[in-house]
Amino acid sequence: MSIYSSEENLLLVRQAISELVLGKRKVSVEYTAPDGNKTRLQYTEVSLNDLRGLERSMLSDLYPEPIISSVNVEIEF
Repeated sequence: MSIYSSEENLLLVRQAISELVLGKRKVSVEYTAPDGNKTRLQYTEVSLNDLRGLERSMLSDLYPEPIISSVNVEIEF
């Protein structure tokens, strides 16, 4: 699944990077029910490298580097 490159999505990716670095992102939850059954839920894991790669991709989509900085044209008749 690709993520559309937009300013808003870039901000979301940067927020996710900050939360991951600060330890605010949980990837799994485990709990014990009153009857003693343990349940563990696992969410999609993402690494800092994955998020940084997505950030770089979005930046290159939103702000591509010019291939040519200038062009000189001479027309002779």
